[in-house]
Amino acid sequence: MRPAPMIPIVSRRLPAVGCNRRALLGAALAWPWAAARAQPHAGPRAQPMDDPPLRGLQIVGPAPPGAQPDLIARWLIEPIGQRAGVPAVVLNRPGAAGAIAADAVLSAPPQSGALLLGGLDHVAYSHLNSGRRPLDPFADFVPVGTTSRDTWLLVCAAAQPFGSPAALADASRRDGGLRYASGGEGSTAHLLSARLCHALGIDAAHIPYKDAWLPDLIAGRVHFTIAPTPAVIGQVRGGALRALASLTDRRLPQLDQVPSIAELGWPDQTFTGGLWLFAPAVLAPRAADFNGWLREAMQRPEIAARYRDAGIEAAPLDLEQTRAAVRERLAVVDAMRVAVFGRAR
Repeated sequence: MRPAPMIPIVSRRLPAVGCNRRALLGAALAWPWAAARAQPHAGPRAQPMDDPPLRGLQIVGPAPPGAQPDLIARWLIEPIGQRAGVPAVVLNRPGAAGAIAADAVLSAPPQSGALLLGGLDHVAYSHLNSGRRPLDPFADFVPVGTTSRDTWLLVCAAAQPFGSPAALADASRRDGGLRYASGGEGSTAHLLSARLCHALGIDAAHIPYKDAWLPDLIAGRVHFTIAPTPAVIGQVRGGALRALASLTDRRLPQLDQVPSIAELGWPDQTFTGGLWLFAPAVLAPRAADFNGWLREAMQRPEIAARYRDAGIEAAPLDLEQTRAAVRERLAVVDAMRVAVFGRAR
């Protein structure tokens, strides 16, 4: 047998823009490659190819370097690329709530093996704010694997005076002008924060980010956010952030001093998220290959150790389990979006 080829790992980052929605969407439309990808999804969906050959492999992430999707992609890219026997790269395409990353995957040549590693918000809801046809995770894409399952935390800077969700709500009504961060308009963090604000009567404005929001949160330029536990647990343990609640039924073992949102009296605010690996529909015949390579990679001892060290729960599901998980989560998020925004998709 020939030795497996060396796997180059590359990160390409887009130019930074301001964090307000108008600048974010304007910049997305201004980028030539983003505009070029705006048309294909207005027409018929791509048809699967018969056993398309792969000349490479790309895992495209909708978040900037260092975010949870980026970390997982970098853990997995080398073993998956080695198993596929092709050069493999990680590409960062943050912004527009995942639409930029989704478009990049759908517009890539099938032979490039472009895959999207993200949540449902990056697929099913990413185009809603631009008036384009919503993408379908079972028609435009094929779910080929589950990379993680996670919990979420309501956090603020340690220097903020808020000691609980109720105190946060009181401060917003008393002082006004509070702001919360998310990774984009319509993202899961935006949805969960808007839902919490509605339930608790928190008066706060949404600030969507294309790049990292964590520095502004720690500095107090935004007042709070809801984020996956692994994304902020290091700053909570280190004292830079304060966790006001976990969006869970019971306290998290790794943060047993933080109350759950259910014990605080809002059980309808619980939520469990996850990240999936999506292939474009044209690569549907290779779904079993991608799933097998992903699960093999996740079962490697060194990869399992990285998950444990980062506090991320691995979820190496087979194809049918993955599809069932996506369907279940889609129904949950659709219902939440109807409750918060008055529509699902």
